[in-house]
Amino acid sequence: MGKGWRFFAAIALSSFVMTACGAAGTSTSGNNNAGEGTSGKEYKIGVDLELTGPSSVWGEPQIHAVEMLVDEVNQQGGINGTPIQLVKYDNQSKETESLVVAKKLVEQDHVLAIIGAGATPTTMPLVPYVTEQRVPLVSVGSGDAIASPASERKWVFKTPVSNQSISKKISEYLKQKGWTRVGFLSVNNAYGDSGKSEFVKTAQSYGIQIVASERFGATDTDMKPQLTSVKNASPDALVVWAIPPAASLVLKGYHELGLNTPIFFSSGAGSNKFVELAGTDAAEGVYQPQSKIWVIDQLPDSDPQKKVLQSYAQSYKSKYNIDASPIDGMAYDATLLIIEALKTIKGEVTRDSLRDAIEHLNGVVGITGIFHLSPQDHVGLTDKDLTMLQFRNGRWVIAQ
Repeated sequence: MGKGWRFFAAIALSSFVMTACGAAGTSTSGNNNAGEGTSGKEYKIGVDLELTGPSSVWGEPQIHAVEMLVDEVNQQGGINGTPIQLVKYDNQSKETESLVVAKKLVEQDHVLAIIGAGATPTTMPLVPYVTEQRVPLVSVGSGDAIASPASERKWVFKTPVSNQSISKKISEYLKQKGWTRVGFLSVNNAYGDSGKSEFVKTAQSYGIQIVASERFGATDTDMKPQLTSVKNASPDALVVWAIPPAASLVLKGYHELGLNTPIFFSSGAGSNKFVELAGTDAAEGVYQPQSKIWVIDQLPDSDPQKKVLQSYAQSYKSKYNIDASPIDGMAYDATLLIIEALKTIKGEVTRDSLRDAIEHLNGVVGITGIFHLSPQDHVGLTDKDLTMLQFRNGRWVIAQ
């Protein structure tokens, strides 16, 4: 009698679990996404960021920016009376965990869209998934393959300027200075590989020769062997494609070896932690193509971003007692694009209608630049949205 009861109980439990799993994992393929992330009372937006792990130097300031903007919108009554609910998870700076988080947001929390991931390696695994599930994703990762070509990335957008545009900005400046022999160092992940690929192609078109190229691990603590190899090629300048803390460690090694060759870092070093970890003395003279958030006081009043930048920087500092940076600005912009798109939707708000609305945003003044999106361009920014900066006397200034 006991065995029989256990048998039928097991069958019943199995049936229940299968039914529950089916409900949680219901596909949103096709046009069956009406109502996803919209309860009639709120718009549910997912956040997949690096709140712990090596990339938390990005994730921590980024989640602040996302929360700040959403709080501001909700305090003003939401979007046409509908508030935003953020559903936030930590991907631990891990590629596999980032995908786990995305699946949880889509299949369990039924979000309308996802902000994240915050880095190229943690975003790339999400691209095929959100494409299959038809969920809008606005990434804060920099790699060009995240959102390009737009024809293959229908559901994916990103807010950092592309590596191609960063490469163009650096190459133009190198050519202007006559520094045509360049040593290149990059982190050995999807971000570094994308940067190297784009920089090599762009540099060639400007007559710049890559005389040495080295890679290092994102968690390496000593990059002097790679720096020594590049130094031996006697370059006119160095270009480094990495984010802190690795980027800061490269700079420390650079000084320990007594190098004084002009050194450029990609926009991925646009965190306040970059200088904090390396030290202000070590950062002296460093170049970096960036958004304008660090040089607001140096902008003319006619600059169309100046008032937006001032307001953002003041709000961020007031709320968190931390200076704003380009990195958190990118996450702010990801949230801004979703909010601005929601404002334009006249009919039912669905994942499909939100995706279409994001794709047609034009002239949105953000922190990273002024976004002009289209079916052919899911980034909406160019090298014109970048300014070459240099660290001088303890602060960033517009490079001459």
